[in-house]
Amino acid sequence: MAKRANPGELRTKIEIKKKTVVTGANGYDTETWVNVYGAGVYAWCKWVNAHGQEVFAAQQLGLEEVATLTMRYTPLLTAECEIYRYGDQKPFEVISVDNVEQRNAWLEVKVKRKVAA
Repeated sequence: MAKRANPGELRTKIEIKKKTVVTGANGYDTETWVNVYGAGVYAWCKWVNAHGQEVFAAQQLGLEEVATLTMRYTPLLTAECEIYRYGDQKPFEVISVDNVEQRNAWLEVKVKRKVAA
């Protein structure tokens, strides 16, 4: 996987959501997932599903539907976030976030499909 992408390769729309806890009027906490950019705003990335040796390595670790995303740098994306591909209902968990060469230009993000417990 390349550590950067040409602008024409950033063609997958994703929504990045982070968990927020809100205390209601009755005193109970409610967890909700909120888009880090604001409602209805998407980011663009290069999405590459695992292939070749990566598939076998992922299966040995018990991971399903692994992918690598290359996107422009944002400090809003953390390991606690969930990523939704445009039109997809099931979220992807963030496995790792790599600020490429610590230059704040690109992120390389490893994700896996979130499995219901």
